[in-house]
Amino acid sequence: MTSSKVWIHGYNGRMGQTIQKLLEQEGQGLEVFGGSGRNYIKNPFQEKKEVDSAVLSHDLAKIDVIIDFSNSEGNDLLFESVSRLDQGISKKILIGSTGLSQDQLRNWKNLAKESGHAILFAPNTSLGVLILMKVSREVSQTLSKGSFDIEIVESHHRNKIDAPSGTALFLASQIARASDREVVTDRKGKRNENELGVVALRGGSVFGEHSVKFLGDYEELSFEHRAVSRELFAQGAIKLTHWMVKHANFGKHYGIEDIDLVNL
Repeated sequence: MTSSKVWIHGYNGRMGQTIQKLLEQEGQGLEVFGGSGRNYIKNPFQEKKEVDSAVLSHDLAKIDVIIDFSNSEGNDLLFESVSRLDQGISKKILIGSTGLSQDQLRNWKNLAKESGHAILFAPNTSLGVLILMKVSREVSQTLSKGSFDIEIVESHHRNKIDAPSGTALFLASQIARASDREVVTDRKGKRNENELGVVALRGGSVFGEHSVKFLGDYEELSFEHRAVSRELFAQGAIKLTHWMVKHANFGKHYGIEDIDLVNL
């Protein structure tokens, strides 16, 4: 079986390192070709120099799949580098970076359409979170007809930059759309009707906890996901990369809500 060449953007980070380690152990058709971080890193991971979009674009032309776990600034560099690829060169790109602005997301979507790339936005690569989203979205459609309020509470380690987390905002947007509610992240004072509140807690070394709460007058229902290892997200990223290789169509962009669990 022919392997797909993978480039890891954000290679120096904890997620990038974990993904690289797992792929080298058992890539199952995915081969790490190179990566980029604060310093430009090229296979065999010995040459280091400053990142430059022109040089990075040159190497990206040689690979099949890009996995991005950088940050907002690093994602801009990747966007500029992919934009410099010659017309007709299309890539499959998994964007796992969180904290991206609506403008950044819109730019990627437009690039997919204009240049023929296939892009998957995955603010959380845990398969459990995907299940949490699908279950909560379905339940919200039923309970929205009753007197249930919906709130999302998320907890992360003290050093996480974005708050609320990208995962919490993703869950909120999906549930709000299904139940015709408005997402509120900075509530002050009394709760308004048809709000879906998101609360962020920061402290300690928590990998990530997300709880979707349905609060009624006489009963409460909650669904919770708790991550206990960073390897969970790396394994999920690899599964989603396999999905992209097999199922993603060029010229389209996807969210993890589009993923059919049967095909993972």
